[in-house]
Amino acid sequence: MTHRVIAGAAALLALAALARPLPARANPVDAFGMSARAVGLAGTYGALTDDFAANYYNPAALASLDDMRLELGYILVDPTLELNGGDLDVDGVNGIQGGLVLPGEVWGHRIGVSVALYLPDDRLTRLRALPERQPRFVLYDNRPQRLVLTTSLALEIVPDVLYIGAGLTYLSDTKGSLDITGQVDFEDADGTDLRSAVDVDFQAVRYPSASILVTPTENLRFSLTYRAPFDLSLDLRLDVHGDIVIGGTTDDPVPLVEDATLAVTSKNANLFSPRQLALGAAWVADDGSWDVAAEVVWQQWSEFRSPTARVTIALDAGSLPLSVPPTAPPGEPGFHDIVVTHLGGEVDLVRTAHVRLIARGGVFYEPSPAPDQRDKTNYVDSDKIGFGLGLGLELSDVTPVFPKPIGLDVSALYIHLPSRTYTKDDPADPVGAYVASGHFAGFATTLHFAF
Repeated sequence: MTHRVIAGAAALLALAALARPLPARANPVDAFGMSARAVGLAGTYGALTDDFAANYYNPAALASLDDMRLELGYILVDPTLELNGGDLDVDGVNGIQGGLVLPGEVWGHRIGVSVALYLPDDRLTRLRALPERQPRFVLYDNRPQRLVLTTSLALEIVPDVLYIGAGLTYLSDTKGSLDITGQVDFEDADGTDLRSAVDVDFQAVRYPSASILVTPTENLRFSLTYRAPFDLSLDLRLDVHGDIVIGGTTDDPVPLVEDATLAVTSKNANLFSPRQLALGAAWVADDGSWDVAAEVVWQQWSEFRSPTARVTIALDAGSLPLSVPPTAPPGEPGFHDIVVTHLGGEVDLVRTAHVRLIARGGVFYEPSPAPDQRDKTNYVDSDKIGFGLGLGLELSDVTPVFPKPIGLDVSALYIHLPSRTYTKDDPADPVGAYVASGHFAGFATTLHFAF
């Protein structure tokens, strides 16, 4: 019976991994940024945003924009994450980014509506649960593997001074069940005859964001953005009903147990993103030829739940001396809240009536929310020091069809994870001590049109 049960469970897990839930915003943007300009500024973008990335960084900024914008780009980030010098082959990020910004006016106040998209070019999403003793970079194991779709609306409250905005993200929890019925031959696997039915259900959930943009002078800008947390669940259930027999290959099998049952349930959290509060400030020169910005982001990682599945098994085999020992619940991750700091700026290298060339750069520091893994869990992580560099090219009055600027932004990103040594309290721990280190290297590009 055991090998049939394992096969059925594997089928259900495979189906859940291939299933496509509703669009999900999230951590590819948290980890690496949205839009090439934001990447070049190392995420220092809340107070400076002026494109589709406002959906994530500061929805309120949409109401401060005058032109309709259409933008399309690409991002690629290649990780090298190592344990004891061996590369874990963690998946990278590569996909299309883009969006549409539509400004307008209602009752004398400006408004802005926008949609932004990140579309991975290899898979839409991935859900999986690994054993808690398996060492892995838990914040990057699943984070980049998802579609991102956000929509936002912004309104000008005080002309040229105060703007508010909000957005919604649509995601889905996954629930699935596998029902198996038939007979199981106690002695000969060839006498086992089972039939299965699979049912997978997606339940939509919504997560909001909101922000404020204040521009007290033409030079000074402040932003405050709230991003709600989300924690998608993967709930699976396996039900086996049937008779346990001897001589299943014959015309007259001998029943040992009639209507034996096995129920296996698995519940685990997946695709977690913490509650965030981002405060940004920027100074823009009178002629717009340079700017500097800073941003601090509080992230509530203390709410992070174990991504390891909680499994319960119930077996009723009648009079047969069969039993399944209870499984131990996974350990608590014990993550803590962190504050991420960003600093960035831009300067014009060339500025004429028709051509503008901009250089930009930024840096951020993100402390790790993960504690030392001294017991049975191995949720590996390290601090992150990130650097962004970029160039922006704008061409004005190119043709009568495009009298407003056409732009191309290109940026490079490098994130360093310093070495971190993990040791165990138990000298007989099966995993033992290890050293984690790594880096990310990538680039992003965005082509934008103003109308």
